Amino acid sequence: MEITERIPIQRLQAGRVESVDDTLVVEQNVAIELDGEVLFRTTCSPGELGAWVLGYLFSEGLIASPEDVDAIHNENGAFSVRLGRRAHPERPPRVPSDLVVGTDRLLAAAGEIVGRARVFEQTGGTHAMAIATQEEILTLVEDISRTCALEKAIGEALLRGVDFGRSFAFLSSRVPTRMITKLARCGIPIVAAVSAPTIDAVRMAEELNVCLCGFVRDERLNVYAHRWRVGL
Repeated sequence: MEITERIPIQRLQAGRVESVDDTLVVEQNVAIELDGEVLFRTTCSPGELGAWVLGYLFSEGLIASPEDVDAIHNENGAFSVRLGRRAHPERPPRVPSDLVVGTDRLLAAAGEIVGRARVFEQTGGTHAMAIATQEEILTLVEDISRTCALEKAIGEALLRGVDFGRSFAFLSSRVPTRMITKLARCGIPIVAAVSAPTIDAVRMAEELNVCLCGFVRDERLNVYAHRWRVGL
């Protein structure tokens, strides 16, 4: 399934109406079934759906590694999962990593990630989420759902064997508590976002030893928790 589609539209601009073609994002209904029961349903962009399943299971604390998954069967977007071992979700512990990343690196990574978000550039309809290190962008995913984009990025990093404790996450969205919880469960110590966090997300980040930065764009950022992780 293609992730975008072009259609003819009418555009009003500066008082003038014209017929043009526009590019829009495609959405797909998906579900995860575990032990014969539907665990989760959502709507996301087509593509990277195997990584999405792994990223969801890992960030929710249902698996400890990809090896815990015996099989994944996809039938029209319904992913039936068989686990060899199932973990029981617990509250994430404090992230033990001692990683420090300079603000210059966070700002440079943010600019690169936004610049590489081609689907957003074409449509304005996706979020971009990435896992990165001091040296490179490891995974970069775009999706109509900010949560699914994050889960896909986590899943791809998990498949690549990324050391989450030496990585940081970039989110082109607001930051609610759930995202901090997911990333802390992965062991990611720094979260940078293009928009604002909620006050509850800040409190959660402080508690879980996660550095939380918002408004990371245009050579500026706000640090809301654990500023020592960015050298401030």
